[in-house]
Amino acid sequence: MKRYGFFVFWAFFILKTVAQPGPRAVTLGESLDLALAHSPQLKKAQLEREGFELRLKEARSAAYPQIAGGITYEYAPVLPTQLLPGTLFGLAEGSVVPTQFGRPWQMLTSVTVTQRIYDESLFRGIPAITAGRAVSDLLVARSEEEIIFNTATVFYQTFQTEQLLRALNANAEKLDALQRMAELQLANDYAIPTDVKRIRVARTNLETQRQKLLTGISVLHQTLQYLCGVPFEERLQLMEDMSNPAADSLRWLSLPFEPESTTEHLLILRSLELNRIQTRSKWAERLPSLSAYATAFYQTWRNDGNVFDPESTWYGATVFGLKIDVPIFDGFSRNRKVNVLQLEAKKLHEDRHQLEGIKALEFRQAREELQNAIRVLEYQSDNVALAREITDKLLLQYREGVVPLTDLLNAQTALSEAETNYWQQVFGYKLAVLKLLKASGRLEDLKTR
Repeated sequence: MKRYGFFVFWAFFILKTVAQPGPRAVTLGESLDLALAHSPQLKKAQLEREGFELRLKEARSAAYPQIAGGITYEYAPVLPTQLLPGTLFGLAEGSVVPTQFGRPWQMLTSVTVTQRIYDESLFRGIPAITAGRAVSDLLVARSEEEIIFNTATVFYQTFQTEQLLRALNANAEKLDALQRMAELQLANDYAIPTDVKRIRVARTNLETQRQKLLTGISVLHQTLQYLCGVPFEERLQLMEDMSNPAADSLRWLSLPFEPESTTEHLLILRSLELNRIQTRSKWAERLPSLSAYATAFYQTWRNDGNVFDPESTWYGATVFGLKIDVPIFDGFSRNRKVNVLQLEAKKLHEDRHQLEGIKALEFRQAREELQNAIRVLEYQSDNVALAREITDKLLLQYREGVVPLTDLLNAQTALSEAETNYWQQVFGYKLAVLKLLKASGRLEDLKTR
């Protein structure tokens, strides 16, 4: 029974281990798609966009006929008194006869249909809603660009930190091999105890750096999982070809500068258009409006409250008419609102002029930063190759007893620093690409990678 229980335990353990899903492999394009699909910021912008659609339908519904019905049920304990001319009853001229009309209980039902025929402010309000919808579309696009930029930055930073960890693990393995060699030499009296201790110190320093990198990778992975809407329990494996990280540099350097196509520029243009429509709409409120209406009603009177008695008599009436509303004086309220809109238009023009200069500067600096990043990346790549060559040669010479351990450890430290600088520069290059794409309004190009 004990042996049987032992095998059952190990079978359960193995099945559980095999059933555990492996890490989910994601590329940059897939991570951007996930981030766009799960971003609360983008969903909120899309809801704002849906709100414009609803407001547009609401504005259009005001042009349709408006139908209203009503029922009035009243009781008058004291009927109103009217004065009739006394001449109707044979009295002297100038005399009056007080008379009460109606009955205490009264019920009135009515239906009124109103149709706007001409209302310039209403007709201009619909284009304003349409222009606002275009502004909302651009706000959605700007939210997408922010999500793409932030997600791509975290993606590349995470990948760079993972590459640093791989390089550090490789250096740690070399130090482990060197430590075994020094311990063997010490056992054969070819080395001194200080050499072994120096290697242990260097190995401990690498382990300290490794723990820091592991912490940083964990934080970056959690940030990327949050941005992509991936559960924290699900592991991600980033997929990116880093054999030649600057292979696409010519593509990005050939990007043209087209500030008119950027979301910020289009947003200002649409805002100016919306401002012009709103200004015309405010001026249009001074114009008369024409409406047609029709009202039909039935009413009955009784001495008691039973208005639904079959013997009750209902009297009907119908009224048709036209109504003209002429604004005369509103305390200069419309003028003040128009002045505010005109001031907003001036501010938008200043923003447009300022944006042109900022975008030109941003593109120029991003392009220069990318060019410098390419050059520095080439230098760092050559430097890593040179540091690795020196380390390999000193390792052979150390094995032959030609150079001391100090020279080898210094070379190993220099190689580690060179690899760190290289991968940091890889991230610097990727970040420069992101800045250039943002300045040129081409961040969407990253989704195709």
